[in-house]
Amino acid sequence: MDYSIYDFVDAPVFVLVADRDDRPVFDFMNMAGCRLLGVELSDVVGKAVHEMLDGRAAFAVYRQQLKAWKSGQNAEFETALPMGDAMMWFRTSLVASHAEDGSLLRMVGTSHDISSERALEQQEAMTAAATREIEDLVCLAAHDLRSPISNLKSLAYLMRTDFVDHGDGKLELINMIDDLADKSLSIIAETMSHVMAKSAPPSFDTVDLGPVCDDIVVLLDPLRQHSVTYPRITVEADLTAVQIILRNLLDNAFKHAGDGAIRVDVAVSQVNARRLCLSVRDHGRGFEAVPSDDAEAHSSDHGYGLVGVTRLVKARGGTIRLGNPADGTGTDIRVELPGRILHADQALVHVG
Repeated sequence: MDYSIYDFVDAPVFVLVADRDDRPVFDFMNMAGCRLLGVELSDVVGKAVHEMLDGRAAFAVYRQQLKAWKSGQNAEFETALPMGDAMMWFRTSLVASHAEDGSLLRMVGTSHDISSERALEQQEAMTAAATREIEDLVCLAAHDLRSPISNLKSLAYLMRTDFVDHGDGKLELINMIDDLADKSLSIIAETMSHVMAKSAPPSFDTVDLGPVCDDIVVLLDPLRQHSVTYPRITVEADLTAVQIILRNLLDNAFKHAGDGAIRVDVAVSQVNARRLCLSVRDHGRGFEAVPSDDAEAHSSDHGYGLVGVTRLVKARGGTIRLGNPADGTGTDIRVELPGRILHADQALVHVG
């Protein structure tokens, strides 16, 4: 089949067909795609993506392609690919083409660079968390001011009781104090209402944690230096928060492993009907004398990532705890967030 018309498209376009083992392999890739990957068309045809590209990123893309191929339905997914010294994010759409008997003939895929979009989403989430922290402080300060100002009103009332006006302006001063207290209380009430009105509930998305962890591990450990396990599990939670939390906690574990390899285990459990727990356990050096309920006390010593995560978790109505596991070395960081488990696969993914 002639696919040359796709060469006129500026974005990467490719065609997948089945090989003898019913695996999706490339039948074509347009010039934009070949140019982006630095390959020739002859290097692509007949190969699966992980046979053409090296590293974890290629396997993550292949798993998404295979999942779509097995379903035989149109699909869309986001993945990260290393491009030189940079890591780029792509949103790929696969459109299925079927024969008259319903069998899958091919899938046409298009990929678009969404690196800036992903960076903006995560920056907005961190900015919103910092803003929420400031708003909470303003709300707390306003709340604390209500009592002393209310006391001023009470004092004005007591001064006015049995007060004899001698026409020297003292009564007007007492009334002025009372009016100022009323206006101050009104401003405080408006401030608190404004802050509370901006406190929107967290958004909930259906999050397939396997592909999310695939992408994070590809980003942080493209050379497969470390060993990471994580579950194939689907949850309902704030997608952006989950991505930022897992990326920063895994990055923190890798960085504090030194030059050596480290084993990290990611797990998810249901706390109650409305909350779930993300845990990241590394088998490295751990933190010294970490109280189980004191994440902030160790944030400044262990990177901006932990500081940012702590702020983000609190802004999302969650909690974060650090602990040194009793059954071995390392650190266990547990984050509770609003959410629930939708579907759990029994298998764990082990990479590295």
